[in-house]
Amino acid sequence: MKKISIGIAMLLIVIVYQLLLNVFFITMDEYKFNQSLGLLSEGIKPYERDYLKLIYKRIDKFEKERLEKSSVSLSYKEENLRTFYNKALNRLTDKYLSEDEVLLSETDNQEKLTDNKSLNKSRLDNMFSRLKTMVSENDYNDINTLYDKYETSEDYSYIEDIKTIIDNYEEINSDIFVEYILDPIDMKAYFSLNLQKNLVLEPLLPIIESNPTSSELETYDKIWREIKDKLGTNLLASLDSFIVYSDGKDETLAYVNYIDDKASRWYMAIDIEDSINMEDNSLKEDFYFTIVHELAHVITLNDTQAIYNSEPSFGKYFEEDISFNEDSYLNEFYNRFWTYSIDESRIIQNLDNEDIRYKFFLRHENSFVTDYAATSPSEDIAESFAYFVINEKPMGNEIWEQKIRFFYEFEELVEIKNNIRKRLSSLEIAA
Repeated sequence: MKKISIGIAMLLIVIVYQLLLNVFFITMDEYKFNQSLGLLSEGIKPYERDYLKLIYKRIDKFEKERLEKSSVSLSYKEENLRTFYNKALNRLTDKYLSEDEVLLSETDNQEKLTDNKSLNKSRLDNMFSRLKTMVSENDYNDINTLYDKYETSEDYSYIEDIKTIIDNYEEINSDIFVEYILDPIDMKAYFSLNLQKNLVLEPLLPIIESNPTSSELETYDKIWREIKDKLGTNLLASLDSFIVYSDGKDETLAYVNYIDDKASRWYMAIDIEDSINMEDNSLKEDFYFTIVHELAHVITLNDTQAIYNSEPSFGKYFEEDISFNEDSYLNEFYNRFWTYSIDESRIIQNLDNEDIRYKFFLRHENSFVTDYAATSPSEDIAESFAYFVINEKPMGNEIWEQKIRFFYEFEELVEIKNNIRKRLSSLEIAA
């Protein structure tokens, strides 16, 4: 009798649960829900799926109400609900999709950040010591005062005031000086690019203690000539400068950044330690994939594609302070491949936690060419573009393959691919 009562009670719970799923909440997009689960969709238990569906239906309701108002701003309730949903997905990812790969723990991440902060302080202290011998005492004191104010307030106007002072000293490059204050990387050399896109060594004092040796300059020139040879001068038209640096072995091999506030002018930075095989001075294979990836950033993030220092607007992809044009590559890429995971992507873009990013990748492993591509839509399009250039056209139906085929819709990008592949053919790295 007791067993029958328990059975009836359990049956009633299931019936009520199904009523909640199918009646109380509005009808949701089942496909979109499954896409948000990714690879979890096939592996989780029915009760776990139903639990996630309850949460997702509420998210879907909030989202539809917001879209009806053409609003891009999430309410406090919707944002909390999305965060809660993402945490639930992460727990199930640990349960069903976790791998043996060890990522940095939160403690390790904190220790790494502390070490980097200490190293950066040491570099800045050394730079300021050298600066003292190059500027007047009054200017030196003013620069220190302004920098202290910036550290306290993070008000960029203090950095601009520092630049104004440094502009009075021809032997100091004020642009690179203020950039170093903001991000004191281990700089080795700084070059401007002339009309032919050849390197012109620029002064780096007081950032570095001494100029590069002739042997070092020869190596840096070799790297740049290889970039110019494989990408072509035309694709480097918006680049104004080239930086050689190091952030330690196996860290960031290269990056690009814009110089002006419109992103019409750019520079490229290369990590010497990660680019060169020290035993024979040859370039590492990853070097070529990476420079194509960085080229993709210049193509997709420049002033013809987006408006910088902007506010979010309905119907356009927005990342940090960048609003992408409706017909931009990234806006089209995002709307086609990322809107299904908006419940996660809105949150994941604001997180620095490597573990959470990797869990997102594990759920959607068949959607990305690499785990790094899952970082954000802008990194996804850059990684996918590099695969598009380096490899042959994929013919499968996985989402990562669809992303690569996306670029074939643009004649100008196919032309870039063909030109670079011809230049890479002698290296036997283009598949």
